[in-house]
Amino acid sequence: MTQGERQNYKWRPNDNSSTTRLRYDLEAEHWYKSFKNAELKHKPSSIGGELGVIVILLQLLFSLFVLVVLGLIKFLNWLTRL
Repeated sequence: MTQGERQNYKWRPNDNSSTTRLRYDLEAEHWYKSFKNAELKHKPSSIGGELGVIVILLQLLFSLFVLVVLGLIKFLNWLTRL
């Protein structure tokens, strides 16, 4: 097979017959599934990311609660000094 034949895709069917289209569709489906499977293997778990956000929000709520309680204590101490 010459370089020109390879560049013109003579090594693969290049017509519009239903058999050729079916084969290309099946091959494309195979590559798509393989890509998606590989992507899932290397994708970090989204549960860890969501859990991190929940933990940060809980820390924020706890910090705000402590801030309010400390503010009330300071305010009550100031009132008792008057």
